[in-house]
Amino acid sequence: MYKERYFDKDIQNDILQETFINTMAAWVNLLMMSSSGPIKPTVGACATSVLSVDVAIDTIQNGKAKIMLCGGFDYFQEDGSYEFAQMKATSNALDEFARGRTPAEMSRPCTTTRSGFMEGEGAGIMTVMSATTALEIGVPVYGVLAMCGTAMDKEGRSVPAPGQGILTSAREMPSSVPSPLLDIKYRRRQLEHRRAAIKEWSQREQEYVQQEVESLKASPAGLPCDEETFVRERMAFISKEVRRQEAEALSLWGNNFWHQDPRIAPLRGALAVWGLTVDDIGVASFHGTSTKANDKNESQVIERQFKHLGRTPGNACPAICQKWLTGHPKGAAAAWMLNGVMQCLRTGIIPGNRNADNIAAELEQFEYIMYPSRSIQTDGIKAGLLKSFGFGQVGGEVLVLHPDFLMATLTQEQLE
Repeated sequence: MYKERYFDKDIQNDILQETFINTMAAWVNLLMMSSSGPIKPTVGACATSVLSVDVAIDTIQNGKAKIMLCGGFDYFQEDGSYEFAQMKATSNALDEFARGRTPAEMSRPCTTTRSGFMEGEGAGIMTVMSATTALEIGVPVYGVLAMCGTAMDKEGRSVPAPGQGILTSAREMPSSVPSPLLDIKYRRRQLEHRRAAIKEWSQREQEYVQQEVESLKASPAGLPCDEETFVRERMAFISKEVRRQEAEALSLWGNNFWHQDPRIAPLRGALAVWGLTVDDIGVASFHGTSTKANDKNESQVIERQFKHLGRTPGNACPAICQKWLTGHPKGAAAAWMLNGVMQCLRTGIIPGNRNADNIAAELEQFEYIMYPSRSIQTDGIKAGLLKSFGFGQVGGEVLVLHPDFLMATLTQEQLE
C-alpha cells in the first residue's frame, strides 16, 4: 500500500487505515452487518482461521455474543512470495517445470517428491453459534464443533519449525480404571438425580412463599408491597433460579464434564460428550503443506494422539490433504479445511490426494493413518479431526461431528 507513494503517485491520504488487522472486519460490519457486538481480530500466520474459530467459540460460550463470523483471508503478493521462496518453504516452479510437472502437480503432500507448498489465496468465513440459537432462528446446521484448541511448542530455536504442542489435547493422567464420567449412562443418571433435587427444591420454595408472606405481615415492617405482587415476584425468582440450576447441571454433566479433570484428555472428553470414542474419528484433515518437515511432523502428532488414546490397531484413519488441489491459502487454510470436513460429513465421501503418485517411505511407520490417492465413498462419517499449523509456534485443531448427533438430542416438537 505504501509502494505507490515511493514513486510520487497519487494515492488516498488515509491509506494507513487500510493496513490495520481489524480493518477488513470493520468494512464488513460498516457496509453489511451493522453489529454492535464484540470484535476480536486474530492473527496466527497459516493457522489464523483455527485461532479465529477458537476465539469465536470462547466468545459464544462466555455469553458475550450469540453469533460470530470467523475465519481468515490472505492474498498472493510479490514480497511475501519471494520471502517464502528464500526460506525454501515453497515449491520451485523452474525446478518443477524442468521435471516435466505442470502447476497442477506442484503441490504433492505426503509424497516422496514433495518439495514445498504451492501458494493459494482467498478467504474462508464460517458462521458459528450455539445449538440453541441455531434452533431458535432455524438455520441449517452443517457440523457440530465439539472441541477446538490451540497450543504452543515449548522451547526451540526456529520460528517456522513444525511443533508438537497440540499433542496436549491427548494429555491425561494414567489410570487402570476408566473414569465413570466417560460413560454417558452414568452422566445421564447423575443429571436425572440433580433434576429431581432441583424440582424438589422448587416445590419447597413455592410452599414457603406463603409462610414468608404471613411472617412479613406479622412483622412491624410489614409487606414491602401488596401480597399479589410479592407472590408473583417470588415465583418469578424461583422460576429463574430453577433455570439457572438446570443450566448448571447440564454444564456439569453435559458438555463440560471433562473440563479441569486431569484424568480425562480434552479430545477423549469432547468425544465422550456424544457417546463417541477415538475409534469414531473417521477422517483426519491434514494441514498437509507438501513440505518435508510438516507432513512428517503432522503424521507423527496424529499417530501419537491416536495411540495414546487407545485407537484400535488396524483402524487406520484416512487423511485428507486438500492442498494438492487448493494450494496453501495461508490465513484461510483452516477455514477451507473445515468446509471440506463438513462436506465429508454430509456426503460420506473422503476425497483422495490426486497428486499422490506415491507415499513417502518415512510415513509407512504410522499404522493409524492411511493416505488415499482416490476418493472413497463410505457408509457415513461420525467425526472428523482437523489440524492447522502456523509459523510462530501456532498449533490448532478442531473436532467436528456430524449434525445428526445434535438432531438426535431433540424432541419431536423441537424438530418440527
